[in-house]
Amino acid sequence: MKRLYPPMLSLSLVALLASGCAIAPHFEKPTLTVAGVDLVDGNFVEQHVRVRVRAHNPNATDLPIRSIDYDLEVGGESLGHGQTDAVFVVPGRGDADFSMTVTTHLGPIVLKLLPRLKDGGRGLEYRVTGKVQTRLAFFSEFPFDERGKF
Repeated sequence: MKRLYPPMLSLSLVALLASGCAIAPHFEKPTLTVAGVDLVDGNFVEQHVRVRVRAHNPNATDLPIRSIDYDLEVGGESLGHGQTDAVFVVPGRGDADFSMTVTTHLGPIVLKLLPRLKDGGRGLEYRVTGKVQTRLAFFSEFPFDERGKF
């Protein structure tokens, strides 16, 4: 029986790990951009806001999305948190649009934002942060922090 010496074993493990890294796919982080925010319905106590989002996948591989956890801020004010379990696929080197609904209980904050919404909200800043869960073994989760203006 041939005996493997510790230095040879270490060298073999390093070579194995290096080859594994070489064959692991390179995956660029997709981007999420808010395409619009609409007040669906609400009253002073509770509001339902629909956030339309465009996901861009710069990779050649399709990106199957399992769920998205997110927080929404508008005008520097936290509007709410939500999660979508809608499964969808962002095609390789392509885009996919989807909507998320945020339910808020922030009547006073909406009142703060009303004067800024009179002109259609132009110039109003938004921020959407959270994490995306995918169905890919090698890229199962990634965070996002997207900002912009309406």
